[in-house]
Amino acid sequence: MTPPPIAALERSAVGAPTAAPFADGPADGPADAPAGDQLGDALADIAALERMIRWAQAQQYRAVEAARRFHAEVEGLTGSSRSAEREMATRSFVAELATVLVAPEATAGRLAADAGRLTGPRSATLAALTAGSVSVPHVRSMLELTSDLPAGSADELEQRALDDAGHRTSSAFRQRVRRLRERLHPEALATRRRRAADERRIQVDPAPDGMAWLSLFMEAERAVAIVDRLDSLAAASVARSAGSRAVGPSDVRTPAQRCVDLAADLLMSGILDEGDVAPATRRIAPRVTVTVPVLSLLGVTDEPAELDGYGPIDAETARIIAAHAPSVRRLLVDPETGAALSYGRTSYRVGADLAGYLRVRDGRCRFPGCTRRAVRSDIDHTTAWAHGGGTDADNLAHLCRTHHRLKHESGWRMANEPGGVIRWTSPAGHVLRTYPEVPFDPVPRSSRVCAPPPTGVIDRSGPEAPPSPEPVLPTAGPVEIGDDVEPPWLHAAPAA
Repeated sequence: MTPPPIAALERSAVGAPTAAPFADGPADGPADAPAGDQLGDALADIAALERMIRWAQAQQYRAVEAARRFHAEVEGLTGSSRSAEREMATRSFVAELATVLVAPEATAGRLAADAGRLTGPRSATLAALTAGSVSVPHVRSMLELTSDLPAGSADELEQRALDDAGHRTSSAFRQRVRRLRERLHPEALATRRRRAADERRIQVDPAPDGMAWLSLFMEAERAVAIVDRLDSLAAASVARSAGSRAVGPSDVRTPAQRCVDLAADLLMSGILDEGDVAPATRRIAPRVTVTVPVLSLLGVTDEPAELDGYGPIDAETARIIAAHAPSVRRLLVDPETGAALSYGRTSYRVGADLAGYLRVRDGRCRFPGCTRRAVRSDIDHTTAWAHGGGTDADNLAHLCRTHHRLKHESGWRMANEPGGVIRWTSPAGHVLRTYPEVPFDPVPRSSRVCAPPPTGVIDRSGPEAPPSPEPVLPTAGPVEIGDDVEPPWLHAAPAA
């Protein structure tokens, strides 16, 4: 049937969000209305349409699951049907759905599998999509990262992750769910890591214009160290090029291009393009930053550590990295509150201890949606030093150069809130919040005594305990594939 007009849809759909009806585009205000009012109306229309799109996507999941049930009846499936018959009926339905959507069967199969889980155990996530508080990328992250969790742990993760999902971008939400998953998974991370390492492989994904993505599925600390080593080699290449400009043409490659060329030279021939033999590069030691809970470092507990540029890693791997680190940088924090060292009004410059804490806490530029790593960003005083702002964690945050200028030269305003949260106010008056990549969550009490974490129960009787202090190993250089652009496969969920 043909879709009803927007106004009719608003009146008839149960739970559907409301939006101003318009025929050819967003409803314009009076011609003589101030530009600010018209901007606000246009942005409100955009937000309302986005909520309606999400509502429609939720309805599609429900319709897919209903179609699957009807298809099972058509195929004659009953409660006594054999597993082979059920599997064939599923394949038949996926093919039917793929033809209706003019989509690959892998896509249709994932849609059918997702619909079954969203109308079943993950119904709270579907309700959030219906309300418009989360998007389909949020939903896919939830489904992927809860797929192998026991029912009780998955339910608790879903409830906790959805509490503030509406204030997080899809990438920030995925990071949040990943960390919750590591805390709630009943199987030790080290055990899962050993099993996952058996699946390590290299994959080539074609890209347009004669290009391809070469990806290596491997242990996280090896991947981070490889990228850091390539960055170090690229920096050395820049220095050599600058010193030789007087005798030859300069190298105009970007840092990202240098890293790719170096990796290709080393993998294909073992010889760098400057003629250096690859084993000579071993003098460049990759630097890896790992945040390790003190008790995990001592072997008392197995609380996961945090690998900068990746996320949670098991305590055993963190201890191995720490044992081979040439030095350890202290991160000075309050033993009870976890508050970082503050220089107050005694110093404008940010000391190494505080800078290391901020780099791990922020992870990236704190502007909404920005993906530039903190190591490539400025540390900015939210309240300017000249206006009385202190040099402490509650008045500092990382901003990339672009958003640093935006803060000072446009109508965007930022403010620090407790827990490392940054509140942004847009020129149109919208309030958005960004959350620290590593919020220094408290270690669960059960982990401190080596007992398995409770599942299925959330204690909401009072505020969370303050975070435990965590030391940081030597600061890392950039550990990113590109400056700002993530490869298309980075957050792709596997087909069901």
